[in-house]
Amino acid sequence: MGLAGVAQVVRLRCHTQIIRQGKVIKETDDVRFAVTSYWPQEAGPEALLQLARDHWSIENGQHYRRDRTQDEDRCPVRDTFAARNLSLFRSLAIFLFKHQAKSKDAKESLPDFEGHVHRKPWGIIRRFTRRRSEA
Repeated sequence: MGLAGVAQVVRLRCHTQIIRQGKVIKETDDVRFAVTSYWPQEAGPEALLQLARDHWSIENGQHYRRDRTQDEDRCPVRDTFAARNLSLFRSLAIFLFKHQAKSKDAKESLPDFEGHVHRKPWGIIRRFTRRRSEA
């Protein structure tokens, strides 16, 4: 094929839904291609499909939130330590959003949750500063 290390080329048909505030606002169907060093004897169609699904579950679960919702790619901070600290705060925001999803008055989307915490930060500050015996 002319590409070093490529054993297979894979064509994937993808159906994507864009969800805002719990509602589907857009659906698309497209074709994506991937290359792999796995030979057909090592990974058949089912195994390659699972590898693609695993990749996109990580992309959709973390990176998409960081890229779209938190706009991490456009962050102008270049200092390594500051960038790591901001990344930790973004991870903390995602963690807290998932944790609050269990409560009855939970926010349904990460932007809604971040906006709420931005407007009323004292609830989250109290959660981190109270003693365990008070919880």
